[in-house]
Amino acid sequence: MIHILLFLLALSGFAMLCLARDRHQRDLLGRKLPARTAVSLRRGGLFLLLLAYPVAGLALGWGYGAVEWFGQLSGGALLTVLLLNRLSARGAAGR
Repeated sequence: MIHILLFLLALSGFAMLCLARDRHQRDLLGRKLPARTAVSLRRGGLFLLLLAYPVAGLALGWGYGAVEWFGQLSGGALLTVLLLNRLSARGAAGR
């Protein structure tokens, strides 16, 4: 169960970091978000990624937790990139 939680934290963190970028805002939302919202998304995404580390360390032990954290970050980043690519392509085809 902890693995699912770590993956969701990583996926959510990367999704928030992705939405903090102007280009991805235009691709996914069709408009640019206010600067204050982008900063909040960036901070929230970083917070979720960093929060996953102590969660992994406390639940799995600090040695294995660090390895699990890196693995879940990699999986979350990969899925975020794949989803972003898919959604951006769909938005570009509809224009």
